[in-house]
Amino acid sequence: MEFKTVEALVSVGARYVGRAPAFDVEPGWWSEVEAINRRLEELLGVRTVVLRLVHADEAEIGRGGRAVYHVEALGEVRSGVLDETPLADWDSIVAAEPLRASWAEVGGPSRLIAWAQSVLGPGDGVQVKTWNLSCLARFPDAWAKATSRFGSVDADIIEHVRRYDETLAPAVLATSREDRWSLLAHAPGTDCWEPDRPSVESVVSRWVGAQAALAAEADELDAPRLLPASLADEVAALIPRVALSDEEVRSLVDLVDRLPAIVDELESAGLPITLVNGDFHPGNWRSDGTQRVIVDWADTFVGHPATDIRRLLDFLPESKRSHGGEVWSAAWRRELPGCEPVRALQPMSVLGPLTYALMYQRFLDNIEPDERIYHEDDPGICLRAALRMCQG
Repeated sequence: MEFKTVEALVSVGARYVGRAPAFDVEPGWWSEVEAINRRLEELLGVRTVVLRLVHADEAEIGRGGRAVYHVEALGEVRSGVLDETPLADWDSIVAAEPLRASWAEVGGPSRLIAWAQSVLGPGDGVQVKTWNLSCLARFPDAWAKATSRFGSVDADIIEHVRRYDETLAPAVLATSREDRWSLLAHAPGTDCWEPDRPSVESVVSRWVGAQAALAAEADELDAPRLLPASLADEVAALIPRVALSDEEVRSLVDLVDRLPAIVDELESAGLPITLVNGDFHPGNWRSDGTQRVIVDWADTFVGHPATDIRRLLDFLPESKRSHGGEVWSAAWRRELPGCEPVRALQPMSVLGPLTYALMYQRFLDNIEPDERIYHEDDPGICLRAALRMCQG
């Protein structure tokens, strides 16, 4: 198991009270904060919440190395534990930032937890995750989630999905659309990072069924749009914004010229524009062996459904990819007789990475500077992946 070395800059409200002694915790993902709060509560004698990442060493983007956080103590801390030396740049750390997420502000996670408790009744909420896209808190039988201004609200999307398959996503217990908060019922079981065949067959087939039904209302859905027909213009505008070699720029410009033909090939499969999960990997599925649920809907957008199967195939072991593709193709043929889903797979191997390059750039354009480290390299990685697929 990989560790990260945590340095916590602790405040009570916005008042800096000191730096905690560095400590190692697992898991090493920077966004995972439950173990950080547990360790700090033992050390400081008071509940804490992590507001945001202030700095991280780039050992491996997203995990490991040294990670520095702004942590809010929810009361006065035990004396003699913190290094109370004034921090020269504290004012800049707590200064207003237009792109800061609401949950990264002082009091942000506490407001989310208090709102969930107002619905659920008394019960501890445990902050599990926080980063530039969401904040997640666990309760005994529920999860509270705050999502970004530029993404989708889980509860809104789930309510659409459950009209066509109420077993495919967790039940919505409450939502605050103004705050972009969702309170969702707990999905029993474990994450399906290595899904068995029944799980692939169940989740993929049911999601295709919901997508086929949702296609009729795609224009009305309150979700971002990443449409194949818009890719050429949007990728052309993205290229100058990404650090690329001259050769890569020339190759991408050539690819942009070819995109209309690739999009035509995609459309020849006969699949509709509809709701796309956006992060359709099996780690976002939960299974208790009987019920299988998709639990993360914040990256959902309106686009081409083959985006999801390409995402899934990238995560499946090579030995399971052909089965995943066959299940997806068969499901679409049942839902839309006459379509030819397999024809969408090859063009989407190029269009998928381009779509994600645009998505990641949207993240970067809408998150505060300190937290761009999570995604800074992603647009370039995706553009290069599209080039490799063309060459392959």
